[in-house]
Amino acid sequence: MIIATLDRLSEDKIFGEIIRQVIAEDLNSMPDGINQIKGDDVFVNRIRGSARAIEDSMLELHKEYIDIHLTLSGYETIGFGIQPESESFMQRQPFENDCELQAEVVNEQFVTLERQQYCVFMPREWHRPMVKHACHADTVDKVVIKIRASIL
Repeated sequence: MIIATLDRLSEDKIFGEIIRQVIAEDLNSMPDGINQIKGDDVFVNRIRGSARAIEDSMLELHKEYIDIHLTLSGYETIGFGIQPESESFMQRQPFENDCELQAEVVNEQFVTLERQQYCVFMPREWHRPMVKHACHADTVDKVVIKIRASIL
């Protein structure tokens, strides 16, 4: 997992160029849901939604895609597992739509992103987006940049 801010994109030698390309789009008028950037290799999931209580949310894990969660306004709390999932688990699961879900992970940690901060989750890294936090509004305004890991 990587946490950074947009003002440090020049230091992000792996994802900086892709993030710059995405933020050059008019994200405020971008429709919710999937928006293609480079076909199936790079696309954006535009989300304007409500945060969920932890008991009403699930952790997710991806096999082929890297997720970059970028907060556009307000705050977003994201849970995550420290330990990457095992290769044997990754090979056994069907990964319908490149996603596996589960309710818990050992030693789950949390981070709260502010406007213009982003968090990168690599394949095999469990994460729980859009968790409700008592100190922040429930509304989440964000994009998730999906990058096929094999193109990097």
